[in-house]
Amino acid sequence: MLQQAVYWQMIPYNPASRVRPPKAKKPNINFYDDAQTIALIKALEGEELKFRVIILLTIFTGLRRGEVLGLEWQDIDFKNSSLTVRQASQYVSTIGIYTKDPKTETSNRMISIPESIIKLLKEYKRKQLEARLRLGDKWIETNRLFVQWNGSPMHPDTITKWFRQFLEDKNLPHITFHGLRHTHATLLISQGLDVRTVSNRLGHAQTSTTLNIYAHAFAKMDREASDKLDNLLYREDTKKYFKAN
Repeated sequence: MLQQAVYWQMIPYNPASRVRPPKAKKPNINFYDDAQTIALIKALEGEELKFRVIILLTIFTGLRRGEVLGLEWQDIDFKNSSLTVRQASQYVSTIGIYTKDPKTETSNRMISIPESIIKLLKEYKRKQLEARLRLGDKWIETNRLFVQWNGSPMHPDTITKWFRQFLEDKNLPHITFHGLRHTHATLLISQGLDVRTVSNRLGHAQTSTTLNIYAHAFAKMDREASDKLDNLLYREDTKKYFKAN
């Protein structure tokens, strides 16, 4: 507004031009390590299939909540074990549930998924088809993976509330649903995947974004790389070369 006033020659200069805005503090988002993730997966046994699929799919893909809920069956490639992210499902009180483009241009992406998740998706699709046939003309056709009882898109808060209650009931450490995305990325990094691959799976526009968000994980990998190199080169037959004169 002040800059526009300068253009209109109402004021000689913008008094706010030299103001330095405070740096926003990045919130710490908790995530699971491999042991905690395994415990989470085991705890999912016996839960409703729809929620099991959502949680496991998120763990194995790192999708954002809106991206998961925006998936349609046409986005799942059963033959090639992959999925395509091309839209997101959001909710605004003044509009309701609506579909939008992903967060950034690079968020439109194809992600490989393991065969175990493909099998689970096939089972889930069969169950959804049975529910659709039972409801007949009461079923609202949206082609979404994750829907309400009548086929209409699931409210984004539904999975958030369910996941919070699930962790509490199972006495598991609290993380947010978005924490599953961080869990996915951190586990990939711990397995030695390069930053470009991790960044592509997450849909980041630049690898620098991935490096900044997951600096803690890459720092740990740097220490492990140092230790591995030490174990590789500092052996009994080479120790004499490391001795100081």
